[in-house]
Amino acid sequence: MLEMAKIVVQQTQEEIPVMYNPTELSLNKTVVLLGQGSNIQFQRVDDDDLTVSLFFDTYEQQTDVRAKTNKIVALTQPTVGNAERREPPVVVFTWAGPLFVGMISKLDQKFTMFLSSGVPVRAELSVTFKSVLTKEEDQRAQGKFNCRQLWRVKENDRLYLIAQQALGDASQWRLIAEGNNIYDPLNFPGRHDIGRMLVIIDVHDETYNNGGGNA
Repeated sequence: MLEMAKIVVQQTQEEIPVMYNPTELSLNKTVVLLGQGSNIQFQRVDDDDLTVSLFFDTYEQQTDVRAKTNKIVALTQPTVGNAERREPPVVVFTWAGPLFVGMISKLDQKFTMFLSSGVPVRAELSVTFKSVLTKEEDQRAQGKFNCRQLWRVKENDRLYLIAQQALGDASQWRLIAEGNNIYDPLNFPGRHDIGRMLVIIDVHDETYNNGGGNA
């Protein structure tokens, strides 16, 4: 049995089926890098926008095709949120499983056939989805679950200052001390610590948070 693609509204689970499956899809990712030459720094991985061409035809039924296409057009309206901030709903484009999660950022609609009364019965839609991530997915895109930082110790460094700059939380200095076997944190850095490379424990690391061990 042929499985049809559909757009699912994430909040309400409303399903909007397409009439004809797309003939092709491109799901691309962009690695965001800063710097040049030997000084390249990874920033994050982004999902590129997904653009899908959809075709609707109600000529045989002699009915207005907008009854079907308006359900997709409605997804461009800011209907989710509160009185201070409203935005279009987050949707999932699914075809044999979820393929892309995002908001519709652009919709081009072209009517190509009409009844003698002027009612449109054939439409071509070009729908562009912009990726929307959960907080955890955004952290993964930034590599926070995979990367650890390195810190070269300077004379005026203190563990709480390193924690504040590297992790954004001065209270995490104990993690740095434990992860680098610093047994006398009050007197850190000693003379032998200057120039030492510390491994900064990633506080987003699931393995660490689940008791998987230190660096």
